[in-house]
Amino acid sequence: MNALKLPFEFDAEVIKKELSQFSKEDYQDIYNSSVMLETLWLIHFIEPIIGKDGLPIFLPNNALKKCPYLLSIFEMFQCDVETFRIHTLDAGASIQKHRDTGYSFEQGKIRLHIPVQTNDKVKMLVDDEAIPMKAGECWYCNFNIEHEVKNNSDQSRVHIIIDCLVNDWLTRVFNQAKSKN
Repeated sequence: MNALKLPFEFDAEVIKKELSQFSKEDYQDIYNSSVMLETLWLIHFIEPIIGKDGLPIFLPNNALKKCPYLLSIFEMFQCDVETFRIHTLDAGASIQKHRDTGYSFEQGKIRLHIPVQTNDKVKMLVDDEAIPMKAGECWYCNFNIEHEVKNNSDQSRVHIIIDCLVNDWLTRVFNQAKSKN
């Protein structure tokens, strides 16, 4: 399975409104060999603390606490969340083909995308297959296989990126999504 639309819908306009409080200076440039510098930006919304068992627990940071709707999205995930961030890919930019090793349902760790600002000229390709993501939807993609993004539009592509560990709750969500597709 290369991609699966999950049974969640979010209000992209509310998310955009919450994100509008952050300036360009609040975003960090992502250094990644598959993308040109100063074209892919992020804000992290959670940070680790060490739990009683010595393993990290990820909790909302001050930026997320300023965004009640985004915080509610984070809190609805009944699984361990290791990344909750905003990615902004500039207009005309692309992320070259690459793999995010280990990010597949079968391997127990997944990466979800919630498009906030996108359009038909933004192409997410997983194993050369276009994934038709719309604003407010929630998508799983098997990023353990080759994938790329092409933003052929005149606006930035904005996505919430969530990395989760697979558990019984996520397995039920996936089974529910598969039964609808």
